Amino acid sequence: MSEWGMARSSMCKSGWSALYGQAVGGFYESQDPQGSSSGSAIATSLKLASFTIGGETCGSILYPAQKNGVVGLKPTAGLTSRAGVIPLNPEQDSVGPITQYVKDSAIILNIIAGKDILDSATDNIPFEKPPDYKAACQKNALNGIRIAVPKSVYQVAESDLEVDIAFRDAITKFRELGAIIIDDIDFENWKPGSGQREDLFGDILLREAFEELFTGLTKNPHGIKNISDLIEFTKSTPEEEYDRYGANWFENARDAPYTSASEEFFSVKARMEHLGDDIARLLDTSNCDVLLATSSTDLPLDLGRLPGIQVPLGFYSANREVVRNVKGMASKAPNIPWSWNYHHWTQIQRRKLIACAYAFEQATLVVNQNGAKLDIKLPFGDQETAGKANKF
Repeated sequence: MSEWGMARSSMCKSGWSALYGQAVGGFYESQDPQGSSSGSAIATSLKLASFTIGGETCGSILYPAQKNGVVGLKPTAGLTSRAGVIPLNPEQDSVGPITQYVKDSAIILNIIAGKDILDSATDNIPFEKPPDYKAACQKNALNGIRIAVPKSVYQVAESDLEVDIAFRDAITKFRELGAIIIDDIDFENWKPGSGQREDLFGDILLREAFEELFTGLTKNPHGIKNISDLIEFTKSTPEEEYDRYGANWFENARDAPYTSASEEFFSVKARMEHLGDDIARLLDTSNCDVLLATSSTDLPLDLGRLPGIQVPLGFYSANREVVRNVKGMASKAPNIPWSWNYHHWTQIQRRKLIACAYAFEQATLVVNQNGAKLDIKLPFGDQETAGKANKF
């Protein structure tokens, strides 16, 4: 995964870690793989694994799934155990599958969902045995489903002509498959991309989660006990490249005032949860089953601890102008994929979310284009081996 789940520094690139260097997406040279679970998404995209596991706090399953043309399923926080996973925000962290197809994600979710005495967040699961998510994968599942498409989602799509055209074509396809589109609505408080998240909430929880992580280790060869020790280790270890990447997000967490027991923390938490409830409020008032958005739409899934599933929608055209992010990686370029995603408001993942995603996937099969789009030089020992790998 990306270094410390992309929580170390604003200067670190997606896909970079001190141990293994820079990982990139397989669709364009120096492609941004996006998100902390980028390695999992790349491996699934290259078919180096039948499926992989990712962890998400805020987009770290859905975003890399988008950029690598695969399916990413982010379960409701607390539906799958996080025991043994490096934490970022224990109130929002979630573990889920990254796969080639929606049905594969349903199969894996059935295996990993459930209570675990090592993770108290799973105590609230209302069942002893998960429902059969695979059985929900029916091609006619969109018939009669009410889908909310907020006005602000259309506005995000309109910022990129290729995405906008494909997204509107997808809306037409949903209608053809029997879905009812409700799009004269918008969020009550949430404004995508407006920076409404407050850092204090995450900074305090990151600092406290790391302290719990380090004190619980069976082996701790460097004697790291807290985030301050981790920062000093990062500074003093050349492989960590502190001079290049820094650790400003770690330092912010170290220096954040208050604790998770303070009144100030609870005030911020309440504001964040109110924003996270906007998806539930919108779906409730519009009497819709799921919310549909482009993968580039910033939504408060993290703040609401809500589930989402990302499914490929298309690829940028061969003559697409290359756009690089501030870290120099290609974020938009020929053949790079984009996706749409579904979200539900229930606290425990419902089969309906998977059912809708499966029905659209099977009607379009965009994912099958991956093999034709991949143009990768894999670092194997000889060209013959590399050629075989590209034919997976």
